[in-house]
Amino acid sequence: MIRGGERWLGAVGALGAVAALLLALVDPRAALTGWLGAAAFVAGLAEGALILLLMLALIAGRWREDLRGPARLLGALWPLAALAFVPVLAGMATIYPWFGAPPHSAFAGVWLNPLFFAARTIGWFVLGWFVAARALGEVSEGFAAGMLIALVLATNFVASDWLMTLDPEFASSGFGLQVIFFDVCGALAAMILLRLAGGPPRHTGVLGGLLLTLLLLWAYIQFMPFLIIWSGNLPGSVGWYLARRGTGWVAAIVIASLLGGAPLFALFAPQVRESRRWLGLCAAAVLVGKAIEFCWLALPGRGPLALLAWLLALAGLGCLTLASLLRAARLAEARL
Repeated sequence: MIRGGERWLGAVGALGAVAALLLALVDPRAALTGWLGAAAFVAGLAEGALILLLMLALIAGRWREDLRGPARLLGALWPLAALAFVPVLAGMATIYPWFGAPPHSAFAGVWLNPLFFAARTIGWFVLGWFVAARALGEVSEGFAAGMLIALVLATNFVASDWLMTLDPEFASSGFGLQVIFFDVCGALAAMILLRLAGGPPRHTGVLGGLLLTLLLLWAYIQFMPFLIIWSGNLPGSVGWYLARRGTGWVAAIVIASLLGGAPLFALFAPQVRESRRWLGLCAAAVLVGKAIEFCWLALPGRGPLALLAWLLALAGLGCLTLASLLRAARLAEARL
């Protein structure tokens, strides 16, 4: 039964992914940017889960019982996430305006070198894959602490590479941290849904409290860059927000904010945190909201075809993600 679901999800996912990539025949820049928005979201789930898994080894508490299994399952997404970035690396010349353009500074000439860009991305996936494989067993606190520092620092750089450099004039020292919080919030929401799908959690209220804490941090990190840029009247960075002033993009960020903000306020109520049904609804809303936020980061200025490519890629990679998780769960059961 599970294998049948894997095959169907894999087939549907492959069709969605191929359809998204075929749009590159019409407009490579728009289609591949849409693909980037979906691929970054999937990679963020694997990375956010790995950050939380490493934290589990460092911070004792009842959350370990409910989250270790789902975190390890999400580690199965690293190969899929790595494959999803092959079209991004192959299409750098069409996605990124800095490719082939004269660098605006000596640092940009070195940092935005295509080979160095690709090497950083590949190195990040190798690091994540290695740590996820090691974390399937017990890890020492020293290993967890060292790899947590390495992963967060590496993610800060590659998140800025993938998304911030879509606008070469935009610069924000907090951008990488902002994306990391998107990743961790989305990963925790996915882990909660996986835990609920596997049966009643032992400590539902603890999971609700963790989600509330991360949403509070997400709200702060999401708002502060805008406040700093607006209050400092930074013209180069203001342009990044001006590209998102259209009605559709304003609606997108409002919807994403509601999908994160409504669960945030709801989780203040103990009855919501202790309810499996409400916790599942909150986690699902957060997960959808984070997917929209990645769309909001990547797609403005790339046209409606980019949105269609993002939808197809998100559907395709989403089905492939579910197929990967089902396979990982089946293999985990076979080892028991």
